[in-house]
Amino acid sequence: MDLKGKEITPEERKIIIKLRMEAKLFREIDKIVGRTHSSIQRVINNYTSSKSIISKPRSGRPSKLTARERYMPSSPYV
Repeated sequence: MDLKGKEITPEERKIIIKLRMEAKLFREIDKIVGRTHSSIQRVINNYTSSKSIISKPRSGRPSKLTARERYMPSSPYV
């Protein structure tokens, strides 16, 4: 079992929520979408609490470089 798989896309989340509104069970939805029932349950719980299908931003250290510095050539004076 892959614990760090791909993130569920917003399109998949829409499908999951639509199927749940049609009174489908988690196990039925996971067979249709191809995700585990716990992933389906997590999407539904997040949707009911926040009413949003968009993922929250990841936490982490802020970038040291700006977008401009990232795309600057290694030798800026050439």
